[in-house]
Amino acid sequence: MLWLRDRALPLDRPLLMGILNLTPDSFSDGGLYLEPEKALARAKALLEEGADLLDLGAESTRPGAEPVPVEEEKRRLLPVLEAVLPLGAPVSVDTRKPEVAEEALRLGAHLLNDVTGLRDERMAALAARYGVAAVVMHMPVPDPKTMMAHARYADVVAEVKAFLKAQAERALRMGVPQVVLDPGFGFGKLLAHNLALLKRLEEIVELGHPVLVGLSRKRTIGELTGVENPRERVVGSVAAHLFALLKGAHILRVHDVKAHREALKVWSALWERSPSSD
Repeated sequence: MLWLRDRALPLDRPLLMGILNLTPDSFSDGGLYLEPEKALARAKALLEEGADLLDLGAESTRPGAEPVPVEEEKRRLLPVLEAVLPLGAPVSVDTRKPEVAEEALRLGAHLLNDVTGLRDERMAALAARYGVAAVVMHMPVPDPKTMMAHARYADVVAEVKAFLKAQAERALRMGVPQVVLDPGFGFGKLLAHNLALLKRLEEIVELGHPVLVGLSRKRTIGELTGVENPRERVVGSVAAHLFALLKGAHILRVHDVKAHREALKVWSALWERSPSSD
């Protein structure tokens, strides 16, 4: 089960986390949902398409991204969070700032998604205080602006696994009720690193926590398919995510919920059919 404050989502089927970027500069949809009315409409659309939960972020963490001041991130995020929570779906907040996280959790956010992997102990302390699960993601340094300069690994899977294991254990010791692990595809990682992590994802799954995978529209998909426009990388994203499910992933963080939901319906039907029924 994925425990989300006053509710729980079963993990016996893949969960779709719909991405809602409240930023002017995200790599694939920056600027589309800056206005609260447009953001709320997008949230409703994601849920209608079949999202199990939403992930709201108000600071781009793409490679090379400039940091956003705390007050600006709050200005973008909090009004939309307040508008989206009454829709009734669980809401994750994607932030690396304790000041932003505290306000979001106070308003009722259900999950804390920290791309820096809870390096700042205040983030884990907040998740523990509010009784919410936290996503622990790997990036080599806690700075998106410089992370690609640190894309150097002797064994990327072993190093990512060790980081996630250590951060998860620390978070649980601090009282965080549950952790979700995210290998951090594209965060300080080159194509070869991303492919290695995907091919050996079961080694992350073996740590025993729910695993979240987010390859939606990312550069890796473009490099493999030759598709330059991120918004046109839907098919490649679905293919990568289905492979991640084969390797044991539990949650897919996606832009294109409808395409993924349709793929999962076929996927589920095929897995549920016994060989003798064909």
